[in-house]
Amino acid sequence: MEILRTDPDHALWAEYAAHLRHTNQARWVLGDDDQPTEPFWFLGAAEDGQVVGNLALKEQGISMPATEWSGGVDKPLLDAEGVPVRETFVMTFFVEAPHRRRGIGRALQEAAVAWTRERGCLQMRSWSSLDRPENYAMKLSMGFAMHPSVHDAAGGFQVSGVYFVKRVDREVSESRHPGA
Repeated sequence: MEILRTDPDHALWAEYAAHLRHTNQARWVLGDDDQPTEPFWFLGAAEDGQVVGNLALKEQGISMPATEWSGGVDKPLLDAEGVPVRETFVMTFFVEAPHRRRGIGRALQEAAVAWTRERGCLQMRSWSSLDRPENYAMKLSMGFAMHPSVHDAAGGFQVSGVYFVKRVDREVSESRHPGA
């Protein structure tokens, strides 16, 4: 099993996109042309040239949501040095059923945490619905914190779930903090 970083120029991209479509994950990250709809970072788990798992991340700033109290605008959170705080958010995560319980999901999550650290982000966050007990157990064993939430799905349907958050020790680069 190999964990790889992939993008539309990668040799396994067509296989990766097919895997996303097959697992109903493409809707979150790909357009009809199998191209990313935003700047995402894609991880794949491959065995013998076949993609058997995926995890897609998006890097974003962390902001306090807009409210009447905030004047109707989002307020970016800043660290102690006044630098905007960033996170990665897991957009897709799936391992094909015949390949589960073999460490593939954990390897994908560990690679995503490492990339989050490389990017200098404070945390990695994801949301998972109530019907994913294996995901819950894995995330808790990896040190993720959890916060119950309700997600408003299409058509006004509400889904119970949990936000998982993993703080990472950021790598501080010279370009992030010149002269540090």
